[in-house]
Amino acid sequence: MRTAGRGAPQALRQNVHTPTKQKDWLMRLRLLILALGNFAMGVDTFVIAPILDPMADDLAVSRTTAGWLITAFALSYAVCGPGLAALIGHRPPRRLLLAALTVFAVGNALTAVAPGYWVAMLGRVVAGAGASMYTANALAVARAMAPPERSGRATATVVGGLTTAIVLGLPLGAWLGANTGWQATLWVVVALTAVAAAGVAFSLPWMPGQAATSLRERLAPLTRPPVLTTLMATWLCLSTSWTVYNYVDQVTRKATGGDAAKTSFVLLSFGVGAVAGNLLTGRLTDRLGPARTIGYAAPLLVLAATAAPLLSATFPAALALAAVWGLFHWMVNVPQQLRVVAAAPQAAPLVLGLHQSTIYIGISTGGVAGAVGFTAGGAHGVGYAALAVGVLALAGLAVSLRVNKPAGVARSLPRPAGQASQAASS
Repeated sequence: MRTAGRGAPQALRQNVHTPTKQKDWLMRLRLLILALGNFAMGVDTFVIAPILDPMADDLAVSRTTAGWLITAFALSYAVCGPGLAALIGHRPPRRLLLAALTVFAVGNALTAVAPGYWVAMLGRVVAGAGASMYTANALAVARAMAPPERSGRATATVVGGLTTAIVLGLPLGAWLGANTGWQATLWVVVALTAVAAAGVAFSLPWMPGQAATSLRERLAPLTRPPVLTTLMATWLCLSTSWTVYNYVDQVTRKATGGDAAKTSFVLLSFGVGAVAGNLLTGRLTDRLGPARTIGYAAPLLVLAATAAPLLSATFPAALALAAVWGLFHWMVNVPQQLRVVAAAPQAAPLVLGLHQSTIYIGISTGGVAGAVGFTAGGAHGVGYAALAVGVLALAGLAVSLRVNKPAGVARSLPRPAGQASQAASS
């Protein structure tokens, strides 16, 4: 097996995107294939919550117990991300992408055919492990294939798979799951993943792997207080939002009456708000700096996440609140990525990987908080649970802002390539 040293990316750029060897149409096709994989990952991350009701019925468990399926996927992603990167991250990218897509597809297929709850749980764990190795490697391959002057567009194409998943894949998947069975949604994810895997296998060129990095090296930035406090703020802010999202079908039930089409429109509204938030936060971060941007966005996210379960009494109200909530949900990741890079600029790839794992820890703890709130007080209990987590998030953010250097340091740094892609999880 061939491996590459630290000079591999430069050699790769010389060989992969020489105009005489790489036609534009072929590069576009390869980028679309990578985007398709990202689309499947995005749908799978977000679509489980709105179809948990029928899943719970078929698996003979309560809605709260079924919610642990989301937590299992997120925890698997968070734990396996750095672990698998340390173990096999030096392998050639094409092999990594094929392995990630294969494991992800197997996990979803196992969930779809699960005869009971614990087999479905195993399927979610397996799917999370596969997903943890895909997006970062897909973005690295996209940047390597593109000429330097087109790396931004290449990254945006792959990220576009996630954006499309949130805006279109999520509501359509939820509608499909409610009307034809939740298994159908997962089989669609499996089919899309299989197409992406075939495309990766037959179209991507061989590329050398990166230098190996041990798990200890990957976790070393956590010893720095500015890094640790920034990650804690990200964790708690996103945990606030996912406290509600994990029960999105329940907190909007009064407004939708349980109607699948209306729930899909609420999710579409959330997705439109998410896209707007991603665009807005980029502009605000460039203009105000990451510290001020997150200082504005985090309190508004706490208010929006709290209001969604408490005030979604009518369908129009649910649509409006979902859009506002999606807007502020998607305004956390970009400034926090820039802040964590500013806290450890010499270890940017490592801290960005840790940040991605932190996002999924937020998803998992949000599921726990949502379960406690829902058990105690139904939809309104979820809102109060989000408020409680949100107060902790704002306190953690205040500590983080105090510990870290002034925003001007971070503001002068270039934005990490592909930052929007990590919003998959935010």
